[in-house]
Order: sequence, then C-alpha cells, then structure tokens
Amino acid sequence: MRGAAKAGDIGNFLGSFGKPTDPFPTLMAGGLTVFALWREGREAEGVITWLTPTEGERAMGLPDGWTAFGHDGRPVSARARQKALGNSIALPCAEYIMAGIREELEGGKGDSDI
Repeated sequence: MRGAAKAGDIGNFLGSFGKPTDPFPTLMAGGLTVFALWREGREAEGVITWLTPTEGERAMGLPDGWTAFGHDGRPVSARARQKALGNSIALPCAEYIMAGIREELEGGKGDSDI
C-alpha cells in the first residue's frame, strides 16, 4: 500500500482495501510484509526501516530469541521468524484486553495488575 501510494498507483492503492460494501472495509492481507517503521526524519520521503526479528519480538512483547528456534530445536530463518511475528498478537495488548474481560465478569471487582 505504501509503495503504491508513493508511486501514485491509484489502482493498487485502492486494491489494498476491502470493498466499500464489506462490513469493515479495512486493509487486506495481500502478501507477506515484514514489520516496518518509518525512518525517523525521513517520513515525507517514504523511507522505511525493516525490523529485525529481535526488534519484532520486542514490539510484540516477547523475549529476545523467542522465535529463533523451531519445535525441533533447529534455527529458524529471519524471514520465517518475521512471518511468525506478523501472524501473532502483541502480548501486552492481549493481557490488557483479557484483564478487562475478567474485571467485567467479576462485576468490576477484578485486581488488574496492568
């Protein structure tokens, strides 16, 4: 989407969104795109910085190296690690949501440590 917007490619830019008749016309998942951040001070140029797997783990609230090895103990490629992180949920966000649900279920008396 960013690339299409920067290039002025209206068709591909609009193709990044759901149909206006969809209940939620939000971004569509087209292909694997690793985590990226705008490079500070160069936002207007559209320059992005790709996160390393370790930076992605930190952004998701995971310990460093969490995705470094597979179930068989063998090292996992950086690309596969980034894909796994892209398919996950940020733990602090999930914890916050679940604490709120618990509090509501307990009638507002829950002890949230968040």
